[in-house]
Amino acid sequence: MLPLLYLYVGAVLSLPDVPPTCTQRPCRESLVAAPPVRTGSGPGGCEGRPGTLGCRLAVVPPVASDLTTKTERRQDIRQVRSESGDVSERLVQLQRCMSSPQEPGAQKGHGGDTLGAILALMAAVLTECDLHCHRPALRAMARRLEGAAVGREREKDLLLLLRSITQHTPTVAPTSSLHPQDCAEIYRLGIKENGIYTIQPDPRRPALEAECDMETSGGGWTVFQRRRDGSVDFNRTWQEYREGFGSPQGEHWLGNAALHAITNTGQHQLRIQLEDWHLQERQATYNTFRVAAETQRYRLTAREYSGDAGNALSYSKRYNHDGRAFSTTDRDHDRYNMGNCAQYYGAGWWYDACLAANLNGRYYRGRYSGLTNGIYWGTWYILTDSRSGERYSFKSVEMKTRPRNF
Repeated sequence: MLPLLYLYVGAVLSLPDVPPTCTQRPCRESLVAAPPVRTGSGPGGCEGRPGTLGCRLAVVPPVASDLTTKTERRQDIRQVRSESGDVSERLVQLQRCMSSPQEPGAQKGHGGDTLGAILALMAAVLTECDLHCHRPALRAMARRLEGAAVGREREKDLLLLLRSITQHTPTVAPTSSLHPQDCAEIYRLGIKENGIYTIQPDPRRPALEAECDMETSGGGWTVFQRRRDGSVDFNRTWQEYREGFGSPQGEHWLGNAALHAITNTGQHQLRIQLEDWHLQERQATYNTFRVAAETQRYRLTAREYSGDAGNALSYSKRYNHDGRAFSTTDRDHDRYNMGNCAQYYGAGWWYDACLAANLNGRYYRGRYSGLTNGIYWGTWYILTDSRSGERYSFKSVEMKTRPRNF
């Protein structure tokens, strides 16, 4: 398979003519198709006449008969993980990248292939080949492609994929996920700029966009909640909190399902950053953070506090958010026997009976009066001014997580 790879990308990259001796079984031949012989511009087709510079490489899903004949000899390399599903879905996504229109002014290789097509070709090969013998050459190839793709947004996700594959320990098979699990994984791949990246916390669920904080306290933080202008209503249903809402460019909740997937393996930290209307900032960090599965009502674990905002998540016996289930207006899991805290305070949160902290509360611009339903962190500002009856709501808040051993 490696000579095939050289054949396709040799016109763009200088590679060794002869690959190192390899005792591993060959890769699946059907993963890489030669330039198709038909004309047309449909998916997997050829843009221009065959043999001309306008002909684009194609990566096609393996056919069912191919999978059947090669299952036995691949079983000791990798379990046959519903091959027609995982592999086909992966290659179809890569095919879309290859068949997308070329960007105006984008550079072409000598063979006329877009950078995205070459990246997709490499990714298809890498995700189905064992890299024991060929990692150095493939890694060098990926580095040269990265240099050619600087500043090109379209190829960003494919570059992340290539980095994650070529940096795997040789004895570890690539995962079925097409994207990094979280921002910490992106940081470890050498990408250390703040921004919005595609992550896939759960390989069984679709990928999503997330804001990555790559600078605060060493970086690697996946931002899962932000409030800053009141543009997004946080009084949402159980399903909306499960799937997430808003936009990572502004106010948003990443989603309880994603939070569980991120924090379910290993040990994680939670960092909460608060800013008041006098531009004062404080933070609370919890060295143990986890969100349980939906079957456990996304129960919160937040322990081992440090910081200067105070430990509002473990305020008192009646107002202890650590260990509490998540509640929304349509799912009451709190410990308040007289009603639903989420309905009363208009937000989804880990309520007790009811709260000393509620960072998903209604957005008020500073002081307000009436129901205590604003954005609260009760250990910094008291919930109610005993003289005026006024409450205080914060200007901005951000919640984020990363692995503890980052």
